[in-house]
Order: sequence, then structure tokens, then C-alpha cells
Amino acid sequence: MSLPVLVLLLILQSTAQISGTVKDQSGAVLPGAGVTATNTDTGIARATVSDETGSFFLPNLATGPYKIEVELPGFRTYIQTGIVLQVNSSPVINAVLTVGQITEQIEVEANAALVETQHWRRERHGDPAYPRSAA
Repeated sequence: MSLPVLVLLLILQSTAQISGTVKDQSGAVLPGAGVTATNTDTGIARATVSDETGSFFLPNLATGPYKIEVELPGFRTYIQTGIVLQVNSSPVINAVLTVGQITEQIEVEANAALVETQHWRRERHGDPAYPRSAA
């Protein structure tokens, strides 16, 4: 193999891709939505537009942490953070856009930890129904 072909193969082997579908809250596909994947370490962004089936595909992305933004006039911007691409990974990001002003955003943290809020609220506010352990 020639050196340029070998370099290209090495680059392609150390990349990942993101794909998905853009829909509204009723489940209807949304063609023409702008989809941007930004590497949060480098700031390098790649963009595409969802096709007639609402699908999008961003191939050959460098590995690392990413943020996905999906925009379409008349809908709130969808943002998903915490996406970590590893070599040959292919996460599927299915964005659901809600009707709203362009300046409104819906943000999703991919690796967000679940927090038990009912436990804290009951204990903090002295709810008599809150079960207490015997001392």
C-alpha cells in the first residue's frame, strides 16, 4: 500500500459516527432540521441536515466528548451533552423537538445521574408520612 492510502486507513480506523432521527412530539419526522455535532474539547463542529425521513448521519468524527444541537424554525432547540465517542462507536441520537420559540432550548445530559428528590423533600419538610428508621 502507498503511504497516503495507509494514512487514510489509520484516520478512518480512529473515528466514530453519529446518526439518528429528528421527530416532533407526535412522532412525525422532521426533514430539514439542522444537526450540529461539536467536539467539546476542541470546539470543532460538523453539521448536516435531516433528510426527508428525518434521518441524519455524521460520519468520520474524531473521538472525544460531543454536544449535539438540533434546530428547526418554529421548534425549541434540542441539545444533548455528555456524548463520548470512542473508536468505531456509532451512537444513535433520536431528537424530539417541541414547538416553541427559536430562543428556547431543551437540554439533555447523556450521562446524567438520577436523583431521588421525593426522599429529600419529605424528610426536609417534616412530612409525617415519611418513613423513619428506628433509632
